Amino acid sequence: MEINDVITFDDNKEYVILDITNYNNHMYLYTVRIDEEEIPTSEYKYFRVFNENNDYSVEEVKEENLVKLLTSLFSTNYLNASTNDEQAA
Repeated sequence: MEINDVITFDDNKEYVILDITNYNNHMYLYTVRIDEEEIPTSEYKYFRVFNENNDYSVEEVKEENLVKLLTSLFSTNYLNASTNDEQAA
């Protein structure tokens, strides 16, 4: 799984991976749902990745404390990337 990959669920909802982070030896995804025309919606979700013998599955993160923590981690990733881009310019 990589940034910009699309995840399609059984209900045909699709999410684009915006960012990836690791926390407590687990991979988490920050995603946005896209519509039929592949336009981003206002629906953003975090998913935890499970890997069993290179067979990936994801589960939505719903625990409030973990959502808050992931929001902080992904925000830090974004700020660090923005700072690095500014320094490179």
